[in-house]
Amino acid sequence: MKLKTLVAIATLIASNMAVNAEVLPAPQTTGGAPLMEVMAARKSQRDINPNEAVSRQDLSNILWAAWGITHDGKHTVATAMNRQELVLYVITPTQVSRFNPEDNTLTVVNTGDFTEVVGRQDFAKTAPLNIALVVDTDKQARTEFQAYTTGAASQNIYLYCAQAGLKTVVRAMLNDKALSDALKLPANELLLYVQTIGH
Repeated sequence: MKLKTLVAIATLIASNMAVNAEVLPAPQTTGGAPLMEVMAARKSQRDINPNEAVSRQDLSNILWAAWGITHDGKHTVATAMNRQELVLYVITPTQVSRFNPEDNTLTVVNTGDFTEVVGRQDFAKTAPLNIALVVDTDKQARTEFQAYTTGAASQNIYLYCAQAGLKTVVRAMLNDKALSDALKLPANELLLYVQTIGH
């Protein structure tokens, strides 16, 4: 296949992804409760109401807190050697989407209800929102650095939820193969944790 054809195909795919991406509300990056109070209030909660959805504004704020762009192309959490290996996937009862921090959008990667494979705990399967924390192993191969980045992102989600009156818990009891398939992860992406969120 000629180079021009390959470039045209890649451009078409990128264009279709951009057209199909959902633009989230702009994240609210000011205000909120004082940091020390939020850290004191942070806790894991599993009694999540399956019938109350997380608003798109809260979702945008959560994703920004976990992996948003702050300044000079940097993110809200540090990465070793600035590898920027974190990838976030949003799982709802109707679809799976990939978060694009550069333009604050979600691109659908799979449609359907995959809540049965988000974890082994029943509350996770009925929660309105799960966020998969994934790393790009091509960007960062060292497991200790992968764990740091995903842990920092998870803590930022905890802190946002504590000040916003939302409930959350991070989980590692996963059906890795089934969920990775649902996320349509490429070979270089590794699923580490899932964070369940709701009211």
